[in-house]
Amino acid sequence: MRVALGFNPVLSVADAARISSQADSLGYDSIWMHESLYQRDVVTYISAMSAATKRIRVGSGAINTFTRHPVAAATTFATLSELSGGRVNLGVGLGSFPTVPLIGHQIFPVEKTRPLRRIREFIEVVKMVWNGGKVNFEGEFFKVKDLSLGFEVKDRIPIFVASLSPKTQAYAASVADGVILSPAFNTVWGTERMIANVKRGEEHAGRGVERASYMMASVDPDPQKAMDVVRDFYFFVYQLAEVVRPDVLAPYGVTEDALRPMKEAWKKGDVPRAKSLIPEAAIEALAIVGDEETARGRIDEYVRAGVTLPIVMPIGNVAHAMEAFGPSKWGN
Repeated sequence: MRVALGFNPVLSVADAARISSQADSLGYDSIWMHESLYQRDVVTYISAMSAATKRIRVGSGAINTFTRHPVAAATTFATLSELSGGRVNLGVGLGSFPTVPLIGHQIFPVEKTRPLRRIREFIEVVKMVWNGGKVNFEGEFFKVKDLSLGFEVKDRIPIFVASLSPKTQAYAASVADGVILSPAFNTVWGTERMIANVKRGEEHAGRGVERASYMMASVDPDPQKAMDVVRDFYFFVYQLAEVVRPDVLAPYGVTEDALRPMKEAWKKGDVPRAKSLIPEAAIEALAIVGDEETARGRIDEYVRAGVTLPIVMPIGNVAHAMEAFGPSKWGN
C-alpha cells in the first residue's frame, strides 16, 4: 500500500532531512510539511528534504494563499521541482486560521472573504505561469500583467488542495491532482463525508483525483503511552477545542457535554487542565493510537472509506512508527 509521511514544522530542518532519507529507504510514497507563520519555513524544509533523498516525493501541505502571491509560489515550486529532479508536490490552502488574522487577513464571514474564489484564482495563475508565455490575469484577489517565467518548467508539478469546505473539496476534483482532506485529526465517519464531496466533484468533472488525508499517529508497544502522547500534543487540544465539530464525534459516543469541561478550561487558558480533561474516546476516534497491529488496522479503516494516500503524522516514538507504517509492512 502507498503510504506518505507528514510533519508539522516543529522539528529542525536537519532532523527533517534525516527523517526524509530514512523514509526514502523505507519506501514511503512522499513526505509532506505543513506551513506555519510562526514556525520554520516550508520551502527551506522542502529544499533540504529533496537534497537528502533520491526517490521520494516532497510536498507542502499546504502553503498559504494569503501570504504567498501565486506568481511567487509558481516560481518557487518550479525551482524546487528543478532542484529535486521533478519530485515536488504543491499543496495549497487558505492558511492557518489562528494566525492569519493576526497579520491583518480576515477569514470570516465566507460571504465576504470568498475562500473558494481565492483558491480558484490562485491555482489558475500558478498554472498559467508554469505553462509558459506571457501571463495576464485580472482577478478579485490577484492581478498579473505581462509577466513571463524566465525558465522552462520541465517536469509536471502535481497540485493538491487542502480544505475543510465541501464546496472547495468538490471544486478541487475538477482542477487539481489531489485533495488533502484533514489537517491531522478526523474520524472515519468525518472522512467519509469529505470524500463524498470529492466524489461529487469527480463525477461532475469526469475524472478521479488523489484523496490524501493527514492522520496523527502515536504508535508504541504500550498502548496507554501512545494515548498519552496524543493527549499531551499541543496541536491536539487546540483542534479538539476549536476546529473539530461535535457532529464528527457523536457517532463515537463523544457528546458535546463530555467535551464541555475541556473546552471551558481551554477558553480560560488553562491548557494543562484542558489536556487532562480530554476524553480517551475522542483520542481514539480522531487519531491513530496503539500498538503496530492496532494502528495499521485503523489506517485500513480510512482506506476502506476512500482515502487513497494516507499521510501519517507520527509523534512520540517516531522511529517506531515509521517502521510500523512502512509500505513493506502491509503485505500488498
